[in-house]
Amino acid sequence: MSFPTLAEHVVEILAQRARMTIDAPHHRAADTLFDAVIGRLRRTGTAGTFDLFAAEPNVPARRRPLVGVLNHQFRDDPQFRDLIAGMVKATNIAPPAGSEPAGAPSGFNGKRIAIIAVSVLAAAGLIIGGRAAYLALTEEPEPDGNTSCRDFFAMHPDKQRALLEHVYRQRNEPLREHDPYIVASILYGCGQNPERTVLQVVNSSA
Repeated sequence: MSFPTLAEHVVEILAQRARMTIDAPHHRAADTLFDAVIGRLRRTGTAGTFDLFAAEPNVPARRRPLVGVLNHQFRDDPQFRDLIAGMVKATNIAPPAGSEPAGAPSGFNGKRIAIIAVSVLAAAGLIIGGRAAYLALTEEPEPDGNTSCRDFFAMHPDKQRALLEHVYRQRNEPLREHDPYIVASILYGCGQNPERTVLQVVNSSA
């Protein structure tokens, strides 16, 4: 899939979400995609493109700036691109007319796709209900085990790993601290119950 096609597909899903035309089984996946996009735009100082789009999501001139920003993010951050591609696939929403459907992200194996899909579908606590919640999702919590799963989902991957290394260092578990899959495993656990804290997920997986 080309970068523009993925970006256009994301914007189409966000437009359908704004029009409230997404069927019930796929609400959560679309909401989580929305959260991931908004979080990235806030962190990169480009959220204004979404505000412009949200005012008139069906107008092509309002969509183009957001598509352009997403194209840039996907080019510069393949990990973010692959994560978003997995979320797009989980929505099961068709791409815009004339675009290719969103296939599996490049370099992904079945296990990684499964972890992302479960996390996406189960992350009910990430729905943004208003301006206060919108701002709260962009705040990075202190790196300790009491961080909520909601906040953990919204953090940058580097911050997620630093938090978990801190937790396992405190627990004197060096093997887990250096495990390359600790972030994925906690994302999976958080996806099962986003109301828990990171430490609760760690304890349940011990």
